[in-house]
Amino acid sequence: MANFIAIDLDSQGLYVVAGDARRSGLTITHAFPWSADTSADGEAPPTLTVETANAIGEKLRDKLRAANIPPAPVFVSVGRDRVILKEVKYPPVDPVEEPAVVRFQAMKEMTEAPDDIVLDYAPLGESDGERLAMVVVMRKDLFTAIQALAQKLGQKLAGVTPRPYAVAAVLNRALAAGLVPPPTEATEAVAALTLTPAGGEFTIVRGGEVIFTLAIPAPVVASETMLISQLRRNLAVYAGQHPGHPIQAVYLADGGEVWAERLRAALSVPVHAFDPLMAALPQIPAALRGRFAGAAGLLAARAADRLPINFASPRKPEPPRDPAKKRLVLAAGLALLLCGAILAAGRYYVHGVQSQLTGLYAQRDELKSQITQTGPDAIRLKAIEAWTKREVNWLDELYELADRMPPDDSVRLNMLTATAIQADKTGKQEAQANVEIRLAATNNTAATRLSDAFVRANPTANKYYAGTNINFTGPLPATGGTKHTYGATIRLKLNRREPDEYTRVNRFTPAKTTSGATGLGTTAEPETTVAVAPAPAVAPPPQEK
Repeated sequence: MANFIAIDLDSQGLYVVAGDARRSGLTITHAFPWSADTSADGEAPPTLTVETANAIGEKLRDKLRAANIPPAPVFVSVGRDRVILKEVKYPPVDPVEEPAVVRFQAMKEMTEAPDDIVLDYAPLGESDGERLAMVVVMRKDLFTAIQALAQKLGQKLAGVTPRPYAVAAVLNRALAAGLVPPPTEATEAVAALTLTPAGGEFTIVRGGEVIFTLAIPAPVVASETMLISQLRRNLAVYAGQHPGHPIQAVYLADGGEVWAERLRAALSVPVHAFDPLMAALPQIPAALRGRFAGAAGLLAARAADRLPINFASPRKPEPPRDPAKKRLVLAAGLALLLCGAILAAGRYYVHGVQSQLTGLYAQRDELKSQITQTGPDAIRLKAIEAWTKREVNWLDELYELADRMPPDDSVRLNMLTATAIQADKTGKQEAQANVEIRLAATNNTAATRLSDAFVRANPTANKYYAGTNINFTGPLPATGGTKHTYGATIRLKLNRREPDEYTRVNRFTPAKTTSGATGLGTTAEPETTVAVAPAPAVAPPPQEK
């Protein structure tokens, strides 16, 4: 089962290798190309850009499924022509400061803006008291496109590296496994060569490190004469720059011996062909096996746990070490002991709370049972309460009416009529009763004061008495010399009050009145009538069957 997927981005296609890569060994389980000369329909993927990443990712995901490659983290390699390599020197500094110093040295000679690139480097040792590093730069838009491709595949992007470093890793793996003749001196320089229809790469590896690499254009690869001239020139350039470390051999990533035989006859150094798939997947044709050098090299680098350049996780300045680390460790130990003690106490407390909780659950269940049993009684009580709320406390209302009457006998009550307001279909009432009060007054002002007294009795608008209005009915007939000759009618809607809401205290002194035969000189007072309409019939609360 594959636990990593490696993708090599070529200018003419993609080459995919999947396998189990770990320190205990490397097992290549799947490999397939996607290019114009290898696809059954002649379809080649477009050049990877931010705009094409999603489309390429969708088709590649389908091809992975068709090849039965399970999901796994993704490694990606890019060609030498897509990156910039530069060797820089810098003074010895603390490892914490080294990434910042190397980046500063590299950016001094770069024309690209810092925000437009992704930079990583690989140390190369020291020379003349200074340190050396190979700085590798990739444009950020290409890195963003690779991220979008991995996201479309739905996989984690584990690493992005230049192809020369991947080819160096697979060559080191083949040499260690004895799959190819070793150089005369293992620590000296060797050349790794890849050739594909899209071009090639010439890489010098010394001590397992990439120290020199050049791209070979596609037209040069297409011509044997031009290719041999290019290789001789590359060997001469390297020999002039590193005379103390001559190249021991050239290793060609190829599944056959066709190119190796031609190069042996033309070059002055030994030439050996090696299979980057390391004899796995024999169904892959020999003519195509060399194209998988970059993808197979990614898995080889992962198995060795050594990827010198990784744009997905470049070297960055490390935070300074805390000199008080020992004290922090001791404090952490004491905190751990304290946490253990708190945990033990917490468990004891939780045990007690759980016991209490069990008792509360039992009490809750008992209360639920009681509520269920008393449910019918609660319904009856609610119905009775709704029924009684339609009643009016008439005695209290008459008591307060008497208290509101003016003490100077300027107003007298002729008739009080109260009519119950019927409830609608939903059982609601706008008020409990319509009240009509007919008065005889000495003047209209006295009658108005009584009407205003009803309005002032409300603690809030229309709480007890709503819609209070007064209508003056004109002069009354004079009878027996009475002074109450102004008629008025007060109409209002009466709302029910609870008994404790009647708070008036009657402090009036009843007026003295006389009665008797008119012939004896007594004054006949007008008759006062109080009429209360019967309350509407209300159905009693339902009885439990």
